[in-house]
Amino acid sequence: MDHNVWNQFVLEHGPRSGRFLQSWEWGEFQTAYGEAVRRQTFERAGATLGVAQWLDRRTTDFIHYAYCPKGPIFKKGAGGIEEVSGTKGLMFLRVEPNESSLLSSCEKTIDLSPAHTRVTDLSVSEEELMEAMHQKTRYNMKLAQKHGVRVNLDETDFHRVWDLFEETSSRGAFRLHSKAYYRAMLESLRSGDCRAFLATASDEGRLIAANIMIDFGDTRTYLHGASSTTHRNLMGPYLLHWELLRDAKERGLSFYDWWGVAPLVAPPSHPWAGISRFKRGFPGVEYASPGTYDLVLQPLRYDLYQLGRSLVRSVRRYV
Repeated sequence: MDHNVWNQFVLEHGPRSGRFLQSWEWGEFQTAYGEAVRRQTFERAGATLGVAQWLDRRTTDFIHYAYCPKGPIFKKGAGGIEEVSGTKGLMFLRVEPNESSLLSSCEKTIDLSPAHTRVTDLSVSEEELMEAMHQKTRYNMKLAQKHGVRVNLDETDFHRVWDLFEETSSRGAFRLHSKAYYRAMLESLRSGDCRAFLATASDEGRLIAANIMIDFGDTRTYLHGASSTTHRNLMGPYLLHWELLRDAKERGLSFYDWWGVAPLVAPPSHPWAGISRFKRGFPGVEYASPGTYDLVLQPLRYDLYQLGRSLVRSVRRYV
């Protein structure tokens, strides 16, 4: 299957949120970064039922598994997890399908991709988007405009942006990938069906907010974000997202995926509570997926692996 046919299948049958992780271009980026990428198609009577883009991972001689972010992807009602269970030599398959019906005999594990997200419909007018905002969000966005915050949707100074991401991560807001990971992403996904780019907000030359965005198909995804500690009063992130929403709409995209919120029933202590309040200030609809599961292929070795993980987490908790 060539990359155009692959991407078309992913766009037609993939989940509302996170389809870009199964795009051909995302696989090429992962390969450039050093991952072992394997693409698999599932067919019956000459017809394609599903696709899966696997990251084959061997952390030790003992631990060998494959991870399929936001997949496998099947036509509705056309396949099941049994379609992918014949892989030899692997301890388990880590999967994130969109349908719970595909998860029979799988075991829940820690979510790697967001299981809950918020998506803004861009088919409505700018006036309707503005009206649907939370009053405080609208006020903060206009305050940033009043302060003269400037937005750049084609930022090229990755080093300057990286410094801001490190600053944000040091506050405990999120865990960073390596600098090389983000650089490889931006270099690999400059063009094609799946595109990554930097967007920034500045005040008098001072960087106050930055986002890494992904465009794939009809959806723009807010993948990573950072903001300055010392210039929070300028409300740069509010204006930055508003301009990204407007730009996506002008480019003909239909949806803006905020890529992860805390569940609606989550307690105020949830680690994503603050960023979720920010995202919910913009209009949108909440979506939930089953999350990350393991299809166990070697039960005894998997039980030992899980025991080892539990011990490591316990040690880290008390160190």
